[in-house]
Amino acid sequence: MTYAARETSQYNGQPFELYLFQTQSETWRLTSADRKITYNGQIYEPEAIIRTPTGQGQETTSGTIKVTIPKEHAIALLFVSYIPATPLSLVIFRGHEGEPDSEVVTHFTGKVTMATFGEDCELTVVPERDVLKKRVPGPKYQKPCNHILYDSGCQVDKNLFKVTATLTSVNGETIQAAAFATKPDGWFNAGYIEKGTERRMIINHVGNTVTLLNAMAGLVVGDVIAAYAGCKRNFSDCNTKFNNAEHFFGFEFVPGRNPFNGLE
Repeated sequence: MTYAARETSQYNGQPFELYLFQTQSETWRLTSADRKITYNGQIYEPEAIIRTPTGQGQETTSGTIKVTIPKEHAIALLFVSYIPATPLSLVIFRGHEGEPDSEVVTHFTGKVTMATFGEDCELTVVPERDVLKKRVPGPKYQKPCNHILYDSGCQVDKNLFKVTATLTSVNGETIQAAAFATKPDGWFNAGYIEKGTERRMIINHVGNTVTLLNAMAGLVVGDVIAAYAGCKRNFSDCNTKFNNAEHFFGFEFVPGRNPFNGLE
């Protein structure tokens, strides 16, 4: 019997679902079944996992689903302190007991956007197609540069502004390293640190101390990280700090006074 026939049958359906969670560096395979299921050569472990129905309406949130997992699970722990630096994707496969792999179908694909904690952890998952509904902002006629530092438009080589640092103190969002003090105060403001695939934005730098936008889980004294200089996105920084004036994409001489209302 085919998947479609079992799915619409009143008596022969024995549905199970497979949940494939992935970040850039980690993968979890779970199933709502009461036993391990092997699909495409990979084992999906049974877990207390449930979800809300998938919707087919035209509203923006109609396809969003809620997936509930135990709050002690490693996936839930990713969201305890902050949203993970790399997106967490979810693919749900659906099949029926007794079917071959070819009759297991992809039922849903999406991205986890938030987690809510109570007795369990409830993940909000937005369909992949919703990305196409977002409006991509274009460049603006403004004084700040429209480029993102180190991107293909900016063209600054980030390796020229990289400082390798060994941490001497880690206290939540505040970290210290002697290498930070080799640069003037504010050098790393709006830059970031990097360890493996994890990144955190730097919001303040004074001496040997930098403050991160969010703490990085697992960061300890003795870790070696890379810190990259930040940019104020003005012409002066682009020209004097990065020697990159030819790629500055702001409008430095936009009048500060609005001719229509006389306001600065």
